[in-house]
Amino acid sequence: MANPSQCLEEGAGRWPPRPPGPYSEAQRLALEELVAGGPEALRAFLRREQLPPFLSEPEVQAIARGALPPAAAPEPAGEPSPGASLDASSLTYFPERSDLEPPALELGWPGFASGAFRGLTRVEAHFQPGCGESIYGCKEAVRRQIRSARQMIALVMDSFTDTDIFKDLLEACSQRQVKAYILLDQSSFSHFLKMCKDLGVDLEREKLIRIRNITGKTYYTRSGAKIVGKVREKFMLIDGIRVTTGSYSFTWTDGKLNSSNILILSGPAVAHFDLEFRILYARSKPINLKELSSCKKNKVLDQLVRITVASRDLTRENFLRMEFLYLRAFVGNLKRKRSWLHAAREAVYVSNNAMHASPPLTKRNGSLVMRPHWIVER
Repeated sequence: MANPSQCLEEGAGRWPPRPPGPYSEAQRLALEELVAGGPEALRAFLRREQLPPFLSEPEVQAIARGALPPAAAPEPAGEPSPGASLDASSLTYFPERSDLEPPALELGWPGFASGAFRGLTRVEAHFQPGCGESIYGCKEAVRRQIRSARQMIALVMDSFTDTDIFKDLLEACSQRQVKAYILLDQSSFSHFLKMCKDLGVDLEREKLIRIRNITGKTYYTRSGAKIVGKVREKFMLIDGIRVTTGSYSFTWTDGKLNSSNILILSGPAVAHFDLEFRILYARSKPINLKELSSCKKNKVLDQLVRITVASRDLTRENFLRMEFLYLRAFVGNLKRKRSWLHAAREAVYVSNNAMHASPPLTKRNGSLVMRPHWIVER
């Protein structure tokens, strides 16, 4: 096979080679215009370059709203795990290995060697609405699979708000000690939190459940802004020997209103979903449940949920508002602690019938101001 230099000398082929896949430089430039100037800038670019539209109107609006501005500061590098070796990093432009170890499946994972027997090949199809004994074929099939789990449930879902399915999962973990791994799309995670809050479920106390966030691909523009894709994969791995996959989402509307389907697979095909889940788990991000519990106490979680519910996409405005709410929660905690310390030092003990005509005054920066004071009744 000829090397690149021979191709250049002989005039055969192109160098650099054409990138694999349906890549288009014109479409990349059009996306840059859309992120920088909005839908009108995109349309003007397409007219100027005489290009046909390649984005539908919903796609244009979603990308324009969902583009995140450049970070004010570079993200801090993650701390290497204790098990990471010192020579795991690479100084090459295309590193063969990541500098960080992938997250561990700490609850355990069914051990199957490559090519191991996972049962006979079977395919079971369910449709909703169905025309057989039950019109809710997909939901009932999913619930049966969860109830049949004995070791492990691994779930990848775009949206999870069906309370019936979630209760079945909690029952499997609490009564049969089934381990559960859940990967949810980042844009719909707040809806999952809202469901847990409505059911009175404290995720921090669920020791057999691991929940992480995941997104689709991330596109970075030249300005540093980024477009984050969504997760459209939907499958549930049961004990490493069965998988449920299809168009059905774990929501009430998909369970009652929408048309959907699922396939229940067993046999060698399950190994592909086993590998895919572990790849997605390595790409996912952890959830700080302690921080979420603190936000819940400060009633900030409700506001975060309302912001995301108002818009399914993580817009720039909502992104900044969420950052502000987090900061306000932490500053509020500091203010409360400081006020409590001042109250402990400067509390004035008076009788029940004592009255203050006016707050005491103190001198600050050359002017008289009212000094905060506290009255603690005996």
